Amino acid sequence: MRRSDPFLFALAGALGVLIHAGTPAEAQTLHNPCPYTNDGDCDEPNGLNLCAWGTDTADCSNPNSNFGGGTGYGGGASPNTAAAGASCPWTNDGDCDEPNGLGLCAWGTDTADCSNPNSNYGSGSGYRPGSSVPGGHAGATVPQTQAPGSPSTFSAWTRITNDQRQFSAQPGGVMPLQVWNAMSFEPGAYVIYHGITDGSGSQSPIWNIQSHQVTLSPDTRYVARASSMGFESFQSGGGSLIMYREPERGRAMIYVRNDDIANWRAICVLPVGMPQSTCDMVRY
Repeated sequence: MRRSDPFLFALAGALGVLIHAGTPAEAQTLHNPCPYTNDGDCDEPNGLNLCAWGTDTADCSNPNSNFGGGTGYGGGASPNTAAAGASCPWTNDGDCDEPNGLGLCAWGTDTADCSNPNSNYGSGSGYRPGSSVPGGHAGATVPQTQAPGSPSTFSAWTRITNDQRQFSAQPGGVMPLQVWNAMSFEPGAYVIYHGITDGSGSQSPIWNIQSHQVTLSPDTRYVARASSMGFESFQSGGGSLIMYREPERGRAMIYVRNDDIANWRAICVLPVGMPQSTCDMVRY
């Protein structure tokens, strides 16, 4: 079991396991990318300790998340990896401190505040979807090549394990996609790109890429199911997703699973008109 397994917790206690957050040895044993994002549990070392630092930023930057037996929320305890060597001392305080806000910190170092349209942006240029780049390239923005009025939310390449045990531990047997600078998708027309990968990490190549167009309706949760034939199933999730919270009012969410036991699969969801290269902007 992924969570709250009494045997595993007892074993950890009996062995006297000490969690030394962020050590190289630990990083090799934790999921990277993290398959458990946006589920209300902090899975980084200061939480459930299932994933590497900086791979579950949405949950670990939320003080209301479940931190299990970890050290808990630390006001930005999830280190941001967007700007190498850069950090911001004023994270999670309601002020966007990146250049489009107060201008006190580097791009990508205050993602929680700068991805919130309700934050204080001072005399900066204000909220722009994609202006804060989690785990991506400092200073990059979402390409504005799609048609006016089309959605700006998207999900870059997400690599999905072929280990069926990972899905059995999740509500409804699926995992939520990570949405760029948001918790869920704006409704509208999207293109789903999908392919095969080897699961060797966030830089692993993706091949046999195919695509098809879908329309996301408001207040709806969808399941994208992969098989040896690709992502051949995309439909509303219904009661199987009851354990996940509803998307924000008027928005949609996509959950995924991979039934292809032979291959890892990868999925990217972009608004119609956004170039496919956007899939590579961030790697989960």
